Amino acid sequence: MRPLIGKLDMLLLRDAPQKCCSKRIKDRMRLLKDDVQKISSYLDELSEVEDPPPMAMCWMNEARDLSYDMEDYVDSLLFVPPEDPSLFANNIKATRSLRKWFSRVKTSQTQVISAGTLSEFRRYVQEAIQRHQRYNLHSCRTLRRRFVSHGPMVLPRPYEETADIVIDGRMNEFINSLATDGDQQLKVLSVLGSACLGKTTLARVLYNRFRKQYNCRAFIRVSKKPDTKKIFCDMLSQLKRQHPLQHCREIDLIHDIKQYLQDKRYLIIIDDVWAASVWDTINHVFPKGNHGSRIITTTQIEDVALTCCCYQSEYVFEMKHLDDDHSRKLFFNRLFCSERDCPEQFKDVLNEIVETCDGLPLATVSIASVLASQPVMSIDLLTYIHRSLSSCFSASERTRQALNLSFNSLPQYLKTCLLYLSMYPEGYTILKDDLVKQWVAEGLIYTTEGQDIRKDAESYLDQLIGRRFIQPICVNYNNEVLSCAVHGMVHDLIAHKSAEENFIVAIDYSQKNVPLSQKVRRLSLLFGNAKYAKIPANITKAQVRSIGFFGLLESMPCITEFKLLRVLNLQLFRHAGDDDGPVDLTGISEMFQLRYLKIAGNVCIKLPNHVLQCLEILDIADARVACVPRDIHLPNLLHLGLPVDKNLLDWINSRMSLSVERVRKLQDLHLTRSSALSSDHLNRSMSSILSLLGGHGNLKTLVVAHGSSAKNARGASDVTLSLDLLAPPLLQRFEFLPHSHIMFSRIPLWIEKHGNLRILKIAVRELQMSCVDILRGSPALTALSLYVEKAPYDKIIFDKAGFSILKYFKLRFTSDIAWIKFEKGAMPNLWKLKIVFNAIPSFEKDGTALVSIEHMPGLKEISTKFGGEAPDLEYALRTLVSNHPTNPIINMPSNKTLGGEQPHRNLEQESDEILKEDPYGNLEQESDEILEEQEPDEYDERLERRQADKRISRSSDPSSRLHVPVPVGASEMGSEPDVEIPAAY
Repeated sequence: MRPLIGKLDMLLLRDAPQKCCSKRIKDRMRLLKDDVQKISSYLDELSEVEDPPPMAMCWMNEARDLSYDMEDYVDSLLFVPPEDPSLFANNIKATRSLRKWFSRVKTSQTQVISAGTLSEFRRYVQEAIQRHQRYNLHSCRTLRRRFVSHGPMVLPRPYEETADIVIDGRMNEFINSLATDGDQQLKVLSVLGSACLGKTTLARVLYNRFRKQYNCRAFIRVSKKPDTKKIFCDMLSQLKRQHPLQHCREIDLIHDIKQYLQDKRYLIIIDDVWAASVWDTINHVFPKGNHGSRIITTTQIEDVALTCCCYQSEYVFEMKHLDDDHSRKLFFNRLFCSERDCPEQFKDVLNEIVETCDGLPLATVSIASVLASQPVMSIDLLTYIHRSLSSCFSASERTRQALNLSFNSLPQYLKTCLLYLSMYPEGYTILKDDLVKQWVAEGLIYTTEGQDIRKDAESYLDQLIGRRFIQPICVNYNNEVLSCAVHGMVHDLIAHKSAEENFIVAIDYSQKNVPLSQKVRRLSLLFGNAKYAKIPANITKAQVRSIGFFGLLESMPCITEFKLLRVLNLQLFRHAGDDDGPVDLTGISEMFQLRYLKIAGNVCIKLPNHVLQCLEILDIADARVACVPRDIHLPNLLHLGLPVDKNLLDWINSRMSLSVERVRKLQDLHLTRSSALSSDHLNRSMSSILSLLGGHGNLKTLVVAHGSSAKNARGASDVTLSLDLLAPPLLQRFEFLPHSHIMFSRIPLWIEKHGNLRILKIAVRELQMSCVDILRGSPALTALSLYVEKAPYDKIIFDKAGFSILKYFKLRFTSDIAWIKFEKGAMPNLWKLKIVFNAIPSFEKDGTALVSIEHMPGLKEISTKFGGEAPDLEYALRTLVSNHPTNPIINMPSNKTLGGEQPHRNLEQESDEILKEDPYGNLEQESDEILEEQEPDEYDERLERRQADKRISRSSDPSSRLHVPVPVGASEMGSEPDVEIPAAY
């Protein structure tokens, strides 16, 4: 109830919208606030009870429902248009259409504070207080939980190194058999075991350990209710590193996958298969071959495992419960880092707890995480946990009880945020940025004035990961989680808790009617591929404040009926041949409380032409805008994701003087480039955008990437920007991804003196030592990715100057070969260094290396990569890179052709790319680059065309430039000429 109390304070401190707030009304508001604070304290007390009795649960649900009703009423008073319809906030003059709209809203929507309504709410609150006393709920204090809330916990290490699984002798033997298996025939292996034995974790370990040995790979989650079209879309997006078109038929997806995998060595993980019929459908996409491909499935059902392996039982690995030694190792490593650090007085009871966990990894880790979160450990607490687990007879019951104990140990604010994850389907991979923004928009984050609410939200996520409720899927170089998921049993737990507390109502396409005892506040519609799914008729839409929709466009409900929405998350897709008309969202202008709007899917949308007063997040980067409204005003917008199409850019250019002021609070801007734009149009428009944002006072992130259509396009034109913009003073992240076909002529001058820039990723026409001098002058730079077309004539030398806190550095030359040297002590805090050449030189041995890396004390990983034929690569492995013996061993993957695969075709499979979102919101985990997106095949194909059958000649002068000859008539970066902007550098 904290948000309600805060809003009552806001209402008391400000004048009423109609200047009619009398002393009598204010007195009633104060009395109501006092009663709300009392009922809030009762609710907080009961939330501390581990397993409240049914009467207490009923009272708590009634109290929460009452608080929602009161908060909706208060919001209707707070979030109304200004008194004067001729003015915006901050005295910005409104246009004629806005004045007309304000006039209409004022007469139909604005409410006057009603003394009668306040009295009625106060009567309901007092009745709830009386019921609390009549039911003697004060006596529940004796049932208060034994756990103590604690602060943030240390994050688990990257997934393949996590301590959530112990590789015992049997597992190690299975892993080694896969590593040493020289059989080149396609082989299917299956991991069999009951729930919570660590099948998915083992599969992830196998995937991460062996993925670099295969040309292409994918990790696919199936779940109990599989959507085969979604599975094939996800698989194709991971294999080809690009989005499949959403209107593709399932049969077309199967054909595309089979054709792409032909003559390739591939690794596919199919996780959580529940039916042999599902496997039979998926198995059709895998071509037979003799390239050493492997498919690994996980399942709980023996018949399914045997079916996957064609009833060859020797290919089935059965997971078993951990033995005592490995169970203790898993438990004590999580709790004390090692068993020998355990205090002597706790050893006996802790060993009994480990024994009770019965070798179940999830139960073992959950209990260890609970205890690790407690500031003080006591024998009473340990005895209580042991008795709770001992009362369960089956393995699944024991795991559920362990999870329930862990859930009960959470502070209330973490419980609420965890329950919100039941908005997503089981097995869904969730982007961290999306999740924390939804928490903030819902008002689930409690923060004090002056604190960064986003950082607080991220700390909540870190705590839930530390307690093992949430599994990190993608973790970057800095151990920051980029995407996450929840275990199936955890999802079952929070779905049950959400339904029990009426927190979220989740409906799938098979449900026609839902038993409801209270109003629906948050609605998750999991319609999948069902074409005629509808919301059950008994759901009242007026009180819904959050909607998550996952399904076909034609099954989407009428959004305008949900007047009180705060969060609207639409994951849309179409069937092939469906009408491509725009989705009319003009009605959201009536939603005065809408704070979060995301639309994912290749659909065309129509936005309102009015003020969206409270909207803070607008993410339509994966959609298309039918017509950009001329007078849309977003005074509180913080995060904006937009497709860069002709309509949008024309609007920005035509209304440049108003554009920045309309989004003056904007902090993050993500633009996705459409392939339909001509290079000339994009050239002028991008220059306008950069000039427009140069003086923006709040912008922290600017990212330009390719959209779904651009990823699938061929022959998109390139644009080279040569202007030197005035950078926003608070800018921390600046990315112009190379496959957006936008590059800079050289490193912009403003970078040298920018004190806040942390992440820089751009493509540049050329790199010279003067550019390195500019980069080393940026004091806050921690991650740097450079894509360079023309290598310099002189050697590039990185010495001790600058780059003092740089942790990640990637340098890729797309056509030429450069001499690079890292002197002793350069980049003292660098963790990972990656150098990529899309060509390999052919020259006589003279003992001089192309890349020289002297002692760099902070390095943890070095990788280099050269394009070219297999013999040249073997030569490169021996002679091209000189590495100091104290540095880590260089990871230099070979591009040897396998099974007839053409050279260069594996360039898109770079090992450090981590984020790949498909049209349905799923992500593929790769290893460890920061927000690195994959380059589509076309990007590398353009490089192949201009490098085909060419080799590099090298002079004996090490300062001379190494150059790849370009075929006559071809441009440096592609088949179409580049566009230069004539502005001065």
